[in-house]
Amino acid sequence: MTGPLLSIISAVYNKAEVLPETLRLARAQRGIAEEDIEFVFVDDNSADGSLALLEEEAGRDSRVRIFASQENNGPAIAFNRAASQARGRYLLAIDADDMLPGNAAKFLIDSARRFDAALVFGRSRRGEDCRDVPEDAALSVESDPLAFVAERKIVRMGFLAERQLWLKAGGADETVFIQDQSLPLRLAAAADRLVFVDALVYHLRQAGDGNLSRNVLQQHHDRFFALLPFLDRPDASPTARRAVMRQMVSSLWKMDRDRGVQLPFLSAAGRCYLLNRMLGLEPSGRLLADVAARLKTLPGIRRPGGI
Repeated sequence: MTGPLLSIISAVYNKAEVLPETLRLARAQRGIAEEDIEFVFVDDNSADGSLALLEEEAGRDSRVRIFASQENNGPAIAFNRAASQARGRYLLAIDADDMLPGNAAKFLIDSARRFDAALVFGRSRRGEDCRDVPEDAALSVESDPLAFVAERKIVRMGFLAERQLWLKAGGADETVFIQDQSLPLRLAAAADRLVFVDALVYHLRQAGDGNLSRNVLQQHHDRFFALLPFLDRPDASPTARRAVMRQMVSSLWKMDRDRGVQLPFLSAAGRCYLLNRMLGLEPSGRLLADVAARLKTLPGIRRPGGI
């Protein structure tokens, strides 16, 4: 028995308030037959009734498939579990509190097929004016996907990937808690080409108090460790490597800034940032190793499997 064309996958943690709207918009995708789409959710041990809500939806719609975790392992692990359970040729990864325009899935799939690409990204922004993707939206084909993702600092969901590409890439990096940075990087590194849609294909709700995007130290920490493995990849182009390094040194000085370090531009991380921006100089491998060791003991950072 063949699977559906598309699996919309999501990790869920305490999103009961917005889940009905997210699922309504996912179900409202036009141009794809009902039997060609499924919705795979992994509940990451929610405490607000999200799981019960999803189970109720699954009871009414057999296309909704639910998997529950017994502890909060973080979105990186949850998204990978959702992908492993998905049966579609294409995976469309969305955050459980975000929104898809009504023609987004079909537009992304059509773009992938048109250019024989296993990975498609588009623009996103915060706001609930969830209009259709323009049918005449400009498309570009990128032959160095990793460089493109690193240079554009793509850190969001709402992209389309072939399930086989996800499996080849290994999905999100499960050594970091948040998937936003590692998923685009790892998928791009495994792809031969990437299609970019120069139009809004994905809408993010305003971040709530419990949203991980509010935890800037977590974001900087996870960005650094998601980027670190790409410095030594033999298949990374010089352009991609430079873009990765620029992001890494940026995250380090911003971490000092957001931790309240006095005169952060004069700290070791700040000096590395300025020298990299002005002269293209890179910190030594030893310095990066020392920084990584310190960050692994940074208090208040969530790590897979718990604090």
